[in-house]
Amino acid sequence: MVDFMGNQSETGKSIASELKLLTSQELYHQLFGCELIAMAIVSLDGRLLRVNTSFCRLLGYTEEELIGLPIQEISHLEDVAIYEELCKQTFLGERISSQKENRYVHKDGSIIWGMVQVSIVRDTDANPSLTWVQIQDVSERKRLEQKLEESKRSYQSLLNQNQNQLILNAVSEGLFGIDEHFGTTFWNKAAECLTGYTYEEMMGKNPYQVLTRAYGTGEDLQLKYEKVLYRTMLEGVCECTNELFYKKNGDSFPVEYMISPILDQDQIIGVVLSFIDITQRQGTEELLRKSDKMSLIGQLAAGVAHEIRNPLTTLKGFMQFLQQGAANKKEYYDIMMSELERIELITTEMLVLAKPQFIHYQPKSIENIIKSVITLLETQAIISNIQFVVAMENHLPLVLCEENQMKQAFINLLKNAMEAMPDGGQIDIQLCSIEDKAVRVLFQDRGHGIPHNALARLGEPFYTTKEKGTGLGIMITNKIIEDHHGQFVVESKVGEGTVVSVTLPITYSEQ
Repeated sequence: MVDFMGNQSETGKSIASELKLLTSQELYHQLFGCELIAMAIVSLDGRLLRVNTSFCRLLGYTEEELIGLPIQEISHLEDVAIYEELCKQTFLGERISSQKENRYVHKDGSIIWGMVQVSIVRDTDANPSLTWVQIQDVSERKRLEQKLEESKRSYQSLLNQNQNQLILNAVSEGLFGIDEHFGTTFWNKAAECLTGYTYEEMMGKNPYQVLTRAYGTGEDLQLKYEKVLYRTMLEGVCECTNELFYKKNGDSFPVEYMISPILDQDQIIGVVLSFIDITQRQGTEELLRKSDKMSLIGQLAAGVAHEIRNPLTTLKGFMQFLQQGAANKKEYYDIMMSELERIELITTEMLVLAKPQFIHYQPKSIENIIKSVITLLETQAIISNIQFVVAMENHLPLVLCEENQMKQAFINLLKNAMEAMPDGGQIDIQLCSIEDKAVRVLFQDRGHGIPHNALARLGEPFYTTKEKGTGLGIMITNKIIEDHHGQFVVESKVGEGTVVSVTLPITYSEQ
């Protein structure tokens, strides 16, 4: 008879007679009478030749309905290849039998999970003749596993949510999330403390619009605020800037915030905004600016005193001529008026620089600001044997700036250039427009230059290359330019000099 383990038959009978022998009453009861495991004999082309009662009960069909039916038709579409792979492995002799979990479709359409085992029945020449299929129902186990997995996922989701919430509440920065419909998705404790709004009060609202009070402003300002969110939501671009936020009680406070996209499988599903109150930091920065400003005024005082003393000496001399009845009085009056206007200009510039002012950005001419700075430093430059050479384009566009702060920044840069040239020389100042988008100011000295390691640390407070410097000048200058959304670049070579570039965006308010 045929050996189900693949050994050759001793009798050498034909396959038909072997099948007849297999299906004899005795063998049928021995092999197919098992009520626990579904069994079937399948032809090499996949058709069911014999099935036992358990096989019929498992799938809900009668024996007559199953005989001759391709086994693939009762297999789940996604698992048809599994049976073929198991047959292939056993045909090639890789395994005596192969088993794997597979899904089958019940007559009523429900899914049955079974552990299927396939063995090959070989003829006397050891060639495959039939396949022996056993299916053990594991549906209940799979259901339990799925329930366990669902419980695990649910628990993990809840756990992740509670960890996430703990992290959000532990962060000192205000954090809130906005979904693709611009509604609030989360709101941490710091955001609540800084603004006075609770998460419940922000539900269903656009928190960014509430905090900036954009809903109560004109359409242009609303569009500006919406663009900030859209740019991150649509393009995934991170935005970092300063803004005024409003608390629930109506008080405003300055913040620095960053908007970043929230990704889910590379898809942007919202944005997260983190913000901090910079009221104290702005106060400290303003104190540093004032300190640096007073230091500048002190350094300029000697040069200004000399500049004023010269015209005063001239005025005193002409007054003496006039007292003695000198002729050509009109000519003397004209000279005296010119000297008085010179004194007035210098003292006005000094007062403007020293006077505390509310920061108010207005469209201003960079040419005029540079001319004012040169007026203040010209005498000191002459004493130091330094010449200012200015080259500028005609009709440069206006720049939105706080004039007093820009003067302070430019004075710092020019004084640094002058101090880098103890033996005198030429400082070039160039002004030009950049693609009708910005104005660039270049200061080029021919001093001793800055070493590479020192160049990297410029702008650090109290770091300086000067013997008696504080390092605050460059730090303040950098911060002023940064507040004006400009760029500040320093390039230097030891022994050749330094080039400082300041680029400031222009304003279109004049158009």
